[in-house]
Amino acid sequence: MSNLIQVTILEQQEKEGIILVIVTIFIAGTLPVITKYGTGLMNPLLFATLSSLIAGIFLLLLAIIQGKWRLLGEKRYFPFWLLIGFFGTTLSNICFFVGVTLTSGINSSILLQVEPLYALLIGYLFLKEKITFKQIFFTLIIIWGTLVVILYREEFKINWGDLLVLLTPLCWQIAHFFSKKLLTTSKEITPQLIATARTFFGGIFLLILNILVGFRMEGGLAAIKEIWWLLLFQGIIGFALQHTLWYKVLQKLNLSKAVALISAYPAFSILLARLILKEVPDFYQLLGFGIIVLGIFGLSSVKSEQRE
Repeated sequence: MSNLIQVTILEQQEKEGIILVIVTIFIAGTLPVITKYGTGLMNPLLFATLSSLIAGIFLLLLAIIQGKWRLLGEKRYFPFWLLIGFFGTTLSNICFFVGVTLTSGINSSILLQVEPLYALLIGYLFLKEKITFKQIFFTLIIIWGTLVVILYREEFKINWGDLLVLLTPLCWQIAHFFSKKLLTTSKEITPQLIATARTFFGGIFLLILNILVGFRMEGGLAAIKEIWWLLLFQGIIGFALQHTLWYKVLQKLNLSKAVALISAYPAFSILLARLILKEVPDFYQLLGFGIIVLGIFGLSSVKSEQRE
């Protein structure tokens, strides 16, 4: 009887995790397009910094209201907060916000789909997740689709923007590893606290970097006034809400499965890129995306299990 109850609870967690992933997909789908638009009006590094600080300050205020902010300063957790902030926000934003200015919004959306490979490796090697042949097969399908986007162009040449975008999900997965460890080993750590640390500490690192290299604000304060609404949306919705929902997902699903499911968001990104950026996907972008969707569909049917 107890085994039956445990199975029911696990199945319920899986369903809740999938629902949260679906909501996160729609929010994550706006990221490449909003970033492409915002970095066209403001220095990419500054845009990333302001967006992260807005999210971090917003979440920190919530933590203060809830009385949980002291956990952000505890010695046993502090190294984790710094690592999550650095990899999850600082380094990943440098790679992504600079990379997206050197390639298209659609390419940015599709190239991020190499993320399931990183998640599979980290999940197997460090989180003891069970990896099956089926999971490996469909992950390779996703990588194949990603390579189609990169390699098959009218004039192929190495694009540093593409390479930087490909490094972005690796930074995310390193941060997810530390986040997953905290969520599974400590009952007092919540998804919202991890999202707070990721955006707040990551934003501070970005601010320090801005100071070191010197602020480059095209248009001065006028640039901020022009896109203040975009910064608020990116900070509160794109970062604060999305990260909080995502860490709730990691509480309920294996890292490799969660990443595979959320990889569906380029469908929404491509639609927004067409409507807002007026970018028309070419044949190889559509072919690569179609291959990726096939891989995601197969990968999403794999159960979240741990190795014995």
